[in-house]
This record gives sequence, C-alpha cells and structure tokens, in this order.
Amino acid sequence: MVSGGSATAVQRPAARARQARAVRAEQSILAAALAAFHELGFHGASMRDIAARADVGLASLYNYVDSKQDLLVAVLRRASADQLADTRQALQQARPTIADRLGAAVAAHVRFDVERQAECFVANSELRYLDARRRADLVAARDRQERLFEQLVAEGIREGAFRTPHPGEAARAILTMCAGVTIWYRPDGPLSVGGIAQRYARYALALLEGV
Repeated sequence: MVSGGSATAVQRPAARARQARAVRAEQSILAAALAAFHELGFHGASMRDIAARADVGLASLYNYVDSKQDLLVAVLRRASADQLADTRQALQQARPTIADRLGAAVAAHVRFDVERQAECFVANSELRYLDARRRADLVAARDRQERLFEQLVAEGIREGAFRTPHPGEAARAILTMCAGVTIWYRPDGPLSVGGIAQRYARYALALLEGV
C-alpha cells in the first residue's frame, strides 16, 4: 500500500510533466498562429490551418482558445509584455544620465522591432480586425510602452537635457520612427541589428535636442 506522502511524491513529477507539455503546446500554438497571421492575414488564416501548423487537433486548439480573435490577442499581448520588459531591463542596465537612458530605451525598442519583426507587422496590420473590447485591451498594453517614453522625455526636459516644447508628440514621433524599421529591415541587409539600434538612439536624441 502506498502512503499518502509517497503518492504525493509520485504525483509531483507527473504534474510537472503535464505542465511542461501544456507550456510546449501553448508555445507551439502561438508560434503557428503568428506564422499564419503574418503570412495570410487575420481573415486569410483559419483555425484549421493554425491547428495543422501547430500539429494539434482542431478540438485541442479550441480547448486552448475560444476564437481566432482570442489567438490574435494572445500573440500580441505576449509581444507587448516582452517589449515592455526588454525596455525596462535596458533602462536598468543603462548609465544614469537621461540621454543614456533614453538612448538605451530606443535601442531596446528598435532591437525588439527587428528581432520580432513578424509580431510587430501583425500588430500594425491586423489589430483593426479585433472587436472593440479586445482592441482596447491591446491598445492599453501598447500605451504602457508609450507612457514610459513620455516619462523619459519629461524627465530630460526637467533636467534641462532635452528642450522640445512638445514632449508627448516627441515621444510618439520616436516610437513611430522605431516602428518604421520593420517596414524596410532585411536580415541579409548591410546593417546589423546593433548598428541600427544605435543609429536610431542618436536620431532620437537629435529630435529632442539632447546633449
């Protein structure tokens, strides 16, 4: 007879294995959905196609999400969270001057846009197909990144490092400039990711009339 403690010990590895399988399945589904949305667009991609790309049954896919809109939300919410986390990490590692911190944030933003080009493309082109509630949720997540840049610009103005009279517009202009990289960047092009990120950091400082 197996004691209660022994039974629990046996169940723990099994539970961890189930959790690991669930994580792998989720990652596979999100990767398949991203590829389908990027290649075919929201309306062109079907749940059946996404299930086939993820190598799961259609019924299993519907166990994970209720609709194709929910899949698009999951893909874009993960991208927004990762981008914000990358930017915050860059700020923590930057030198303390506001010019260095703003430059680090811009470089991190550009690097993310280049390295996660498909997600950025889908966010810019397919967000409009979500219903109002889901779209508002994702816009709110995107706004957190914008507020971070607005705070950096405002801090630079208070310190006298930046002299723009329109901090909100300047922050949005910087983010729009960074997002534009996804339109023309090619991995086999002459510029490295790091080189592009550093150039755009300098462009941002010039826009703000920084030191």
